[in-house]
Amino acid sequence: MPQSTGAIGLDYLRETRYSRENLRAEPLVQYPRSPLYKTYPPETQRLPLPSVPKSLQKNFWECVKERRSQRDYVEQPISQEELAGLLWASQGITAVQHNFAFRAAPSAGALYPVETYVAVHRVEEIPPGIWHFQVQQFALELVTPGDFRRSLVLAGLNQQFLGTAAVVFIWTGLLGRSLWKYRQRAVRYLFMDAGHICGNLQLAATALGLGCCPVAAFFDAEVEAIVHADPKEEVAVYLAAVGKLTGSR
Repeated sequence: MPQSTGAIGLDYLRETRYSRENLRAEPLVQYPRSPLYKTYPPETQRLPLPSVPKSLQKNFWECVKERRSQRDYVEQPISQEELAGLLWASQGITAVQHNFAFRAAPSAGALYPVETYVAVHRVEEIPPGIWHFQVQQFALELVTPGDFRRSLVLAGLNQQFLGTAAVVFIWTGLLGRSLWKYRQRAVRYLFMDAGHICGNLQLAATALGLGCCPVAAFFDAEVEAIVHADPKEEVAVYLAAVGKLTGSR
């Protein structure tokens, strides 16, 4: 096993390596298990999402070929149907078997530690604000109403397209969903899960003729404050902007 480097990231990789000697070792810490779904109070405003678009002209291979990080958006809203398609493709439930609700993107142990929020800037008939994606009911829950364009630009190291996009996806990780099973190695899986989700989002955006750009550079605490995440339990992981492109249908 490599020796300690003194660099926290490399040391983390070293300390979480599996070997035949340590795989069955008893963990020093037992972590509490978080619920599979995040819940909000019953009085929270909820918006059921419409059905996912059924007719798309582009096939999978075309989407893979055409996928690019797109940052230039026009001032045109996306539809609720388009937003529903993006959410379903990234984290929607696709099958239920033996009490497991499997989603569109894979997750280590089917634990799904990644939560999805959307900052709505311009979506038809959805008020601007921060909304939480309620996976079970395929609905949005209002976290905070208002215009968060400037806040996201500042939190995202002044990347202006976070303010010109129609929506910004904000992904957080609920650590307790995975730590109880995978211990410290769960952090590796958390970022893998987020990557799977964002990859699906980019392909779905391409299929819908929308632009999408992932963002990993942001001030963590500011993003967590925007979605009211407690960083002791829920941490900012990834962002992605989505918007209409010139000539979009």
